[in-house]
Amino acid sequence: MGAAIRETAPARARHEDREERLARARAVLGTAERSAARWGGRIDRTALRSLDATEPSAPAQLRPVEADESTGTRLPVPSPLAELFPRASLRAGSSVAITGAAPTSLLLALAAAAAGEEAWCAIAGMPDLGLRSALDAGLDPCRLAITAADGEQRPQVLSALVDGVGVLVLGPHLDLTPALWRSLLGRARSADTLVLAAAPPGRADLTLTTTGGGWVGLGDGSGRLRRRRVEVTSTGRGIAGQHRAEVLLPQVNGALEAAPAVRSAPAVRGVDIAPTGTRLTLHSARSAG
Repeated sequence: MGAAIRETAPARARHEDREERLARARAVLGTAERSAARWGGRIDRTALRSLDATEPSAPAQLRPVEADESTGTRLPVPSPLAELFPRASLRAGSSVAITGAAPTSLLLALAAAAAGEEAWCAIAGMPDLGLRSALDAGLDPCRLAITAADGEQRPQVLSALVDGVGVLVLGPHLDLTPALWRSLLGRARSADTLVLAAAPPGRADLTLTTTGGGWVGLGDGSGRLRRRRVEVTSTGRGIAGQHRAEVLLPQVNGALEAAPAVRSAPAVRGVDIAPTGTRLTLHSARSAG
């Protein structure tokens, strides 16, 4: 009997912790809804349901993807970017800063991979973000909250989001002070919340810098822009030197893909390049013997 009690006590504690985090998430979303109403936005709360009391063994919504006793919880990253991160993953409670070109696509790709199939994700500071873009990147709308987080209650809203979700995305249009940034990082470490931010006003554990290349999709004066080739470099804690990767983003379906190697045009054997002003065909070159 004593053994059974020892086994169920941790499960009960985890259940209570989930209920507490859900309650905090509901509270902050209520505040965000009132803030969003001023600029015509709306936040879907249908997925914030209480845990069914008849299913005590149901998995936690914020259950870690992978755990390691020596390094803490590890979260997955998109496979084309795996070589940029220590142990090809991200540590829960850490922070990643993104600077340069295409920050939105990279933020969404990292958030979707880290959130997985169970964690909640909150996005703030992206007023022009379309829900379709978030869905194409792989985020689950049933576990997604998008808020403006503006006005005087910005610190309270962001602090509550850090405590209530697994992944917090801070867009480029969010007015963050250095003091608020440091406060959010401290809360994120305590709550094991991954923070992804576009050009934050302070240091992060890791920094990804993107350099935009050419767009793909346009033909001879017609067509549509489909995707762009971007070089991503990473620096920061646990990274020796600077790592690089080339990716295509966004794809037609919003996903991120490794960029193929650039191939040069094959040379024709046995034919010398004629001097400028000289016309020489392959047939005449062969005839000349």
